[in-house]
Amino acid sequence: MKPMTMSSREQSGFGLVELMVAMTIGLILLGGIGYVFLGSRASFRTTDNLSRIQENARYALDVMSRDIRMAGYIGCGNIASMITNTIANPPVPPMTAANALIGYDNGSGWTNPSSITRAAGDVLSVMAAFSSGVNLTGNLAPSNANVQINGNPDGFEAGDVLIVTNCVNADVFKATTVSGGGTVTVSHSNSSNTGNRVGTYGTDAFVMRMNQYSYFIGTNTVGNRALYRVGLSGLAEELVEHVEDMQFRYGLDTNTDGAVDIYSPTPATWTQVVSVTVNLLMRSPDNNLSTSQVPATFNNGTFTPAGSDRRLYQVYSATVAVRNRLPAM
Repeated sequence: MKPMTMSSREQSGFGLVELMVAMTIGLILLGGIGYVFLGSRASFRTTDNLSRIQENARYALDVMSRDIRMAGYIGCGNIASMITNTIANPPVPPMTAANALIGYDNGSGWTNPSSITRAAGDVLSVMAAFSSGVNLTGNLAPSNANVQINGNPDGFEAGDVLIVTNCVNADVFKATTVSGGGTVTVSHSNSSNTGNRVGTYGTDAFVMRMNQYSYFIGTNTVGNRALYRVGLSGLAEELVEHVEDMQFRYGLDTNTDGAVDIYSPTPATWTQVVSVTVNLLMRSPDNNLSTSQVPATFNNGTFTPAGSDRRLYQVYSATVAVRNRLPAM
């Protein structure tokens, strides 16, 4: 066998210089891949947080808009043209045109019925019937300590605040017992009402569930600001979290032609309100999405996050007509 020469040994394997060049190229490629990964991850976090902000805002505005449109609704007609009587004991307020929609600037004057402390922003209370109507079938005349309805599709229960109306007159009462069966008897005794009689109604009258919902921003159990809705029961329902602030502006019809004449954050006469503009300042769930604070234009001013807050902030608005304040077409 021919012995191996020095030349053939030098051509086998990698030299130190070649190894260092290969390692350098590998590190450059690995750094490039890492840079692309980190950029993609940051982009994904930003997009995901913006999507969650938008989803929360859309849901909040949708729920509030539906309730605001219903303000003052008691089955038919305009509440201002009907005679209403409330016999339910407090804290149920009288069902009147003035109580149908009331705002509290930065919560001033609002009595919080829930255990959730208000954290920021305005408060809006909306009062209306929030169910379909069930026709009366018995105990119509003379007035009685109970009314009978044709079934119970809306699931009325003892303790519910109900309203009976024939589109001319209306009575608000609290149910004390609700029987089962085909014909349902709903009683309204003195234990929950100032009296146990409502007006006399015919078979054209119907019964609906009534409530007063108040929207406010509170702090949830994990320390985030959230939008809450509380009814007459005093139980607050968390709708969406990461709502930093909420402000309302009201469109007023000062000459009763159904059109907005002026806008005000603090109306002197609530019965003139025919539209409500809801402004929400939403924030991203995650922090450190930007390298510096991200200010936002909100409520005719500039909102600047405090300290090390590097979240994203977005403003969402919706203007809602109060249907039961508009003139009939």
